[in-house]
Amino acid sequence: MKFALVSLLALCSVAYVRSDEPAVCRCALFVSSTHNEYMVYLLDPVPIDSCESHDQCKNRCVKEVNEDTSNLDLWAMMGDDTVGQAFCHELSLHLFLWIHNSYIHGYYQVCGGPWEYTGIDSQQPLCCSMGQQKHCVM
Repeated sequence: MKFALVSLLALCSVAYVRSDEPAVCRCALFVSSTHNEYMVYLLDPVPIDSCESHDQCKNRCVKEVNEDTSNLDLWAMMGDDTVGQAFCHELSLHLFLWIHNSYIHGYYQVCGGPWEYTGIDSQQPLCCSMGQQKHCVM
């Protein structure tokens, strides 16, 4: 009984603390491998109305990803490099030197919850060799 009471109090305190935190939306792009998803791009978190505002977060992420990456066109320019080259460089920092015919997928996260699929994917597959973007050959 004592353990159950302590557990209940701990849960209540976590719920109380969480209710004081601002609602935050995070957006990111991931590439899939056979067994994992790897983050290649993380946008700055943005405030949302509440932790129930999934559609608001999803819509904001789709808009910002499309603006930052020219609608996920991997051959469009993003600063001094192409979108795909920026992703290849990021992956090479984590020792993923070869990526072959892999699409990039958009995800959003509400208030630290699970990552949820936005429904957007890159226009082309990504191919990287030693951190350099290459044209994919099927």
